[in-house]
Amino acid sequence: MQVFRKVVSLTRPYWPRVFAGILLSALLSGITGAIAWIVKPAVDEILGNKRYELIKFLAIGIVILFLLKGLIGFGQTYLMKSAGMKLVRDMRNRLYRHILDLPLSYFGRESSGITVSRVMFDVDSLSALVSNVIRNFVVEVPTVIVLIGVALYRKWDLTVITLVLLPFIALSTRKFGKKIKKKRKEAQKKLSHITQRIGETIVGIRIIKVFNRAESMTERFETEGQRYYRETLRVVRAKEFTNLSIDAVTGIGFALILLYGGLMVERAVMTPGDFFSVLTAIYLIFGPVKKIGDAYTTLQETRASIERIDTLLDAEHEERGTTVVDGFRKSLTFDRVSFAYPGNAQPVLSDISLSIRPGEVIAIVGRSGVGKSTLVDLIPRFNKASGGTIQLDGIDLNVVDIFSLRELIGIVSQDIILFDDTVRENIAFGRPGASEEEIVHAARLAFADEFIRELGDGYQTVIGERGLKLSGGQRQRIAIARAILKNPPILILDEATSSLDSVSEALVQKALETLMKERTTIVIAHRLSTIRNADRIVVLERGRIADTGNHEELMARSDTYMRLYNAFASGE
Repeated sequence: MQVFRKVVSLTRPYWPRVFAGILLSALLSGITGAIAWIVKPAVDEILGNKRYELIKFLAIGIVILFLLKGLIGFGQTYLMKSAGMKLVRDMRNRLYRHILDLPLSYFGRESSGITVSRVMFDVDSLSALVSNVIRNFVVEVPTVIVLIGVALYRKWDLTVITLVLLPFIALSTRKFGKKIKKKRKEAQKKLSHITQRIGETIVGIRIIKVFNRAESMTERFETEGQRYYRETLRVVRAKEFTNLSIDAVTGIGFALILLYGGLMVERAVMTPGDFFSVLTAIYLIFGPVKKIGDAYTTLQETRASIERIDTLLDAEHEERGTTVVDGFRKSLTFDRVSFAYPGNAQPVLSDISLSIRPGEVIAIVGRSGVGKSTLVDLIPRFNKASGGTIQLDGIDLNVVDIFSLRELIGIVSQDIILFDDTVRENIAFGRPGASEEEIVHAARLAFADEFIRELGDGYQTVIGERGLKLSGGQRQRIAIARAILKNPPILILDEATSSLDSVSEALVQKALETLMKERTTIVIAHRLSTIRNADRIVVLERGRIADTGNHEELMARSDTYMRLYNAFASGE
């Protein structure tokens, strides 16, 4: 019943099509029964009474019946398969929307390969839920019932001999079905590892080539492929054992009918017409029974996919908050904030207290791994503080509507994220609906307009996945143009000029200085001029604020800052 309720829940939106398919299935069952029914009068009348002139009418009738059967089967299959395809489309859309609502912590726990595998391969298997499972049950079960009725009417005792064997089919199908579900789940897990390996290879192809690791990567991929092959083969084996058991029972059933039925015809207990009518009905029964068994094993495979999909759907969304904010006017305050990643008892940040005023430029400095990026990630709520509070104009960030909060924030990071689209669309990603003039103006401020116009199709040039058709400096300037176009009151720069050559860095730094005017800017800095010109510098050490002040104040009193600054100055 639990499986039945799940199937009904998933397919409820498509029941108009499914119901129409069920009606056609009823007609299909009737025609199949009619084929078995006409065998008796045909055999007795034509062969028994030697009325051979009726053969042509029988032939025409058979053609009409099979033509109707084919047309109705076409319509029924079309309706069921289209319903299955709609289910796949809608579920995939639902999962994609769900993924976009998940917190960043989820993607730190779950590999991209597993997520992609669930959205693509697990969802794709749902098509069989309608086009195979429901279709076979609604078509073949009524067909079996009609054919059993015909056979029982013609000769009930002969039919009962065969029906005694059907429970053996049900038991073997159930036994192998459980095994199929378990093995399919394992196979899908192995497939997600293959997906993960392909993704890593595409992203890291340069590193693989420069370190000459193609052979070892191939060996790993082939190992994953072999594991998937073995697991899939186990699924195939279990399914084929199910078919084997059905074929064996079918053979036994036919043998019993031939022996017992032939004996009754020989003793004139039944007519040849009755015998052949029962024989035809039983023959037509075992085909649908085999399809029902196949539908059951497919259902077990689909259940494994449904469970994996449910695991993804059960992942909790980001907490959206309810208080809408429309600006930044007073302060952004960290009050004794701490943060530790899930499953890690050691905090990355501890007892962070800091107040940032509108229009202030704050530089965050510290050694690598000290928690600088983690600190700024708390502002747009990419991560949630483990302790303490962060307040925007006196409102706890945890209750602020997350969409309105992120409308106030622009980010340019050292990890440049561009999409496989045109230059124009990548810049306009900062503000959908921006005019062509606004996009070009943002590109000019980021000193990107000149090189964009030199590209093959200018602003309509497709830049490839992650912008790999562009240089590092070009990608960074497009990312900066995107932030400029958004024009947010709070700007986060996470080593935003780290990928630029000296000429590009000077140009972009000048554009950023213009952008930073009258704007709250939080900079994870490595550039000396940025550090010196900041209104305040926050020195992080071992996840805590070691000191704050301007450049002169910190040089005078902070040994930690002095060492960091001298390291920057010497290029260490």
